[in-house]
Amino acid sequence: MAEKRLFVRTASGLVRIIGPFAAMVFGVHCISLSSSGLIPYAWIPWLWPGSDLIAVLTISMLLCLLHATTYSQIGSIYPRSGGDYVLGSRVINPTLQFGASFMFIIFTSLTAGALIAWIPSSVLPSFFWSWGVIFNSPQSLAWADWIVTPIGVLTVGLIFVVVTYICMIMPTRTVVRILNLGFFLGMLAWVLMWISYAMCPSHEAFVAAWNRFSPVTYEKVIPLAQENGLTYGVTPWWLMTMAGMIMGFWVYYGYYIPNFFAGELKEAPKTLIIGTWSSLLVTWGVFTLGAALMYPRLMSLEWMAAEGYLYYNVKAVWALPFSTYYANILWPNPIPVFIIMFGFVYTLVNLAMTYFFYNSRILFAMAFDRALPEAIAYVHPKLRSPVTAMTLCAVFAAIGVGLSVYTVIFVQYNFVLYCTLVQLIPVTGAILFPFLRKDQFERAPSLVKFRVGPIPGITLIGIGTLGYLLWMIISTYLFPAVGGLISWLTVGWFIGFFVTGIIIFRLMRWYRLRKEGLDINLAYKEIPPL
Repeated sequence: MAEKRLFVRTASGLVRIIGPFAAMVFGVHCISLSSSGLIPYAWIPWLWPGSDLIAVLTISMLLCLLHATTYSQIGSIYPRSGGDYVLGSRVINPTLQFGASFMFIIFTSLTAGALIAWIPSSVLPSFFWSWGVIFNSPQSLAWADWIVTPIGVLTVGLIFVVVTYICMIMPTRTVVRILNLGFFLGMLAWVLMWISYAMCPSHEAFVAAWNRFSPVTYEKVIPLAQENGLTYGVTPWWLMTMAGMIMGFWVYYGYYIPNFFAGELKEAPKTLIIGTWSSLLVTWGVFTLGAALMYPRLMSLEWMAAEGYLYYNVKAVWALPFSTYYANILWPNPIPVFIIMFGFVYTLVNLAMTYFFYNSRILFAMAFDRALPEAIAYVHPKLRSPVTAMTLCAVFAAIGVGLSVYTVIFVQYNFVLYCTLVQLIPVTGAILFPFLRKDQFERAPSLVKFRVGPIPGITLIGIGTLGYLLWMIISTYLFPAVGGLISWLTVGWFIGFFVTGIIIFRLMRWYRLRKEGLDINLAYKEIPPL
């Protein structure tokens, strides 16, 4: 009978149209040329004072390549929507993996709202302020003052949630076109920023430009930061660099997301490894070249740390530690200033789009397994989009905007902790896959089944990835003074979301058994249909 089918349908209803370039674009946008185009220069130098920014970006990128390989292998084993959810639930345990993936969806959907809120709370006001000062526009200064108010952030944030939602219920081909345009706009913005840095002939010229437009002169930044509590260079640079890899993972987070929609990839193994690796290498090149053009030629790392520290910790002192502002004051021409502003805002919307996209696919996969109501797996017949799952993502994002305005729940090192904890189950599943699913391993793509001597490559790479994840978790506790203290509230939220997911799974299993005579655990003994 239809109601006793293991899966909601005999086919997912989604379309395989995403190739290597589109997968790379998804990864680049989830890393984000805009948000991660600001984070390295504004956060890393003061959160881990004494660390070398280029070393953090490079070492983190290399370790993320290892992680990206494991997740490419995970998506290649079962190229279906949900990615690591499908592997972990089939190889390790469906209840535990459902709880972990449910927690991941809730937290990252709320985080999507927090990232959208960053548009009115940080990005737009910095541009309005820059435009107002550079081009003597009182109206721009007024907009900068209003948009950072709670009502301004909430209003503009919710508008962008709606815009993102409308974009994301479109057919996947349309979504890909929107993201492709954003990729080229973002790259254009960065090229203009590189040019602005390169045109500045010396440190003295940067100081002159800074002092021309900024209320706090260059020479006062470090003393003011020191007076307000910044200590710099006390811990060895190499140790601070290793600690800074917490933020390095956050900077690059998102390169592996094609794994979550592997069911929509053309030639999944090829697309996954090319897409994930290339998104990492492209963004590493963009951010590292930006850093190399900034320091030590234009400014010192200690000055960058002081400027970031003042902005995030000393509200009474004016500061603006953004790479975009540095570019704007060095090239105060309305055309590049506007293009940079437009490119950064557009790509921030693209960033939110990727969160909506991959979370909707995990929700879809859960519902397709009948562990959530079938309606969540509904695919619109014309749009070929899981509109119900996408609507849920938008609702959580709107809540995330509100939480960002009125609470301090979204601290970025919390994000790293959540993401790494969730990945322990599927990565362990990848390590054990050759031994627990021997027949499937032998039939797997070459990316998965190659060996290094007698040892499966997926096991060796997975062990390295697991070690990297464990270092991220341990680092959040080893360096609380600089990375931020992980409180019991943070752990409580994690446990709460995880347990809630387990309860939902158990209730759905009970419901299916009682109403339909079907044990949904049977679905987890099978691979979902295409």
